[in-house]
Amino acid sequence: MTRSSIRLASSFGTGLISIATALLISATGCELLLVPLPGANNGNDNGTPNEPPPRVVNQTDKSNSQARYVGANACRNCHTDIAAMHSRHGHAHKITPVSGGPPVFPDGTSAGIPDTPVGYDWSDIAWIIGGYTKKGRFVDHDGYILTTGSTGQRVQWNLPFGPTGNTGSWGNYEPDIPERKPFDYACFVCHTTGPQPANADSPEFQENRPGMRGTWAEAGIQCEACHGPGSNHFTTAGGDVVIKTDMIFVDPDGSNSCRACHNRPYDDQTGNIVAKGGYVQHHEQWPELRASGGHSSLSCLDCHDPHRSVYYDKDNALRKRCTDCHPDATMAGHEGKVYTRSDGYTETLSCTSCHMSYPVKSATNAASSLVGTVARIADVRTHIVRINTGAVDYRSFFTPDGNSVVRDSQGRAAVTVDFVCIRCHNGNGAFALEVPFAAAIATSIHAWK
Repeated sequence: MTRSSIRLASSFGTGLISIATALLISATGCELLLVPLPGANNGNDNGTPNEPPPRVVNQTDKSNSQARYVGANACRNCHTDIAAMHSRHGHAHKITPVSGGPPVFPDGTSAGIPDTPVGYDWSDIAWIIGGYTKKGRFVDHDGYILTTGSTGQRVQWNLPFGPTGNTGSWGNYEPDIPERKPFDYACFVCHTTGPQPANADSPEFQENRPGMRGTWAEAGIQCEACHGPGSNHFTTAGGDVVIKTDMIFVDPDGSNSCRACHNRPYDDQTGNIVAKGGYVQHHEQWPELRASGGHSSLSCLDCHDPHRSVYYDKDNALRKRCTDCHPDATMAGHEGKVYTRSDGYTETLSCTSCHMSYPVKSATNAASSLVGTVARIADVRTHIVRINTGAVDYRSFFTPDGNSVVRDSQGRAAVTVDFVCIRCHNGNGAFALEVPFAAAIATSIHAWK
């Protein structure tokens, strides 16, 4: 974009409230000259410039007055620094197109898929779902996800993950489904920007692929997935670019953005925490946090910078540390300790080692040959920070049918010690504890110095 005269404005109904300021922005790669608008109050009675009024943003209408999607490249022109951060975030790579070879991810990440499932090559694949942090699944040119049941092959690539001991492996996906699975709205609603289901009024299929019933505006969770469509945010008038700050959505606490996808089913508001096979299902962070007792009032954005990756920029991605709010909490005798397991996995112990352990499974869990028959370790940290210090194992963490996490009369949940203490204290790297002894120690653990 060449240097342009930019007017910064905020519209309410038919009125125009101007933000009077003069500012040249060049550091982001887009020179924006913000100039006073007609009728603006640019100074006080003495001629001294006033402080500019606060920038007004939209916090109520995610459609931004029925705007259309313009794509992340348009946002990147002026928000270069944020775009660079987001390019390394898992949101940006929820699905990736394939063009005759493996998907390309940012340099310096551990992401990647080395090959295709047995019986397929890259020319058979149109899209990869994920493949960036935990697992990758394959979508063929008809828009269907390959399943183990339909191919007889392990069709899910599980990326390396230290806590579970996985060094990269093929796994089963839907072995009980004898046909390919449509990659339709129910799937891509949380993998794309601007998803729309097919219906009688709009019977469209993305790219005319029969398995993709519905459409999206842009692949991946890009800028407009959270901030809403951007066409009304910037427009041209008389040769100038007009920026309307109230025509872009900002979610102050994540309740209109994070909740919808970090939840099962999509945008569920019951608080139910879905489980399967002795582990919490992934993408349950919202109800997990709501079930965390004293932490339930926190929002996602209290701790997370939504534009930065906790995998590849953790120091900057986390806005807070546990000790910011709990300065007097001890590390319970674990401070400075480094856990080392026989397979080479190491972990510098911290508050989150215990209070955000790994009872949540996306792709893999640790084998009993590595961590014993009691310890339970999967590959996603929980946001249930409460720990059950009773002498019970994971079966008490879940409902009798195993489909949900147990919550008490106040809606709270608590993780059992086999997910917490025994994930290290299993005889492979740290001395072994049985559940009753681990529970007895956990009851007063923070009294230790």
